[in-house]
Amino acid sequence: MQPAPALPTPPPSLKPPGLQLSTVVLVALAAIGGVLLASIYALILIAVATTTSQLWWMGLSSAIFAVGFLILYAASGNRQIVRPLAGVFFLLSAGSFYGSILTAPEDGLRFLWFIILSILVVIVLAAIFVMTRQSEADAARRSQRKVTP
Repeated sequence: MQPAPALPTPPPSLKPPGLQLSTVVLVALAAIGGVLLASIYALILIAVATTTSQLWWMGLSSAIFAVGFLILYAASGNRQIVRPLAGVFFLLSAGSFYGSILTAPEDGLRFLWFIILSILVVIVLAAIFVMTRQSEADAARRSQRKVTP
C-alpha cells in the first residue's frame, strides 16, 4: 500500500489582517464617550459663561472631571489616554481656581483661600510624584524577568 499523496497547502494570504468587529465597536464606544464627555464639559462651560462669569465654576467642573478620569484610570490602568486627561483637567481646575482667587475683590479671606489652594495643589503633585515612582519601580521589576519559551 502506498501512502496517500499530501494535499496541496493553500498559499499564505498576502492581505494584512483587518480589524475585528470587537475592536471597531470598542473604538466606536470610546469615540462616543469622548464626544459625550466633551459635550457635557462644553455645556457646563457655556452655562457658566452665560449666567455668571466666575472662574471657580469652571474650576469646580474641571476638578469633577479630573476626579472622574482618575477613578477611570484606577479602574482600567490606561496610562496612555486616561491619566493625561486627568492631568489636563487638574491643571484647568487649578488654573481656574487661582484665577478666581486673584480676580476676586480684596477681602481678608483671599490670602487664606490662596494658601488652602496651594496646599491642595502640593498634595496632588506629591501624589503624582509617588505614583510615577511606583510605576517606574514596577517597570524596572518587570524588565528583569526572563521570558520563558
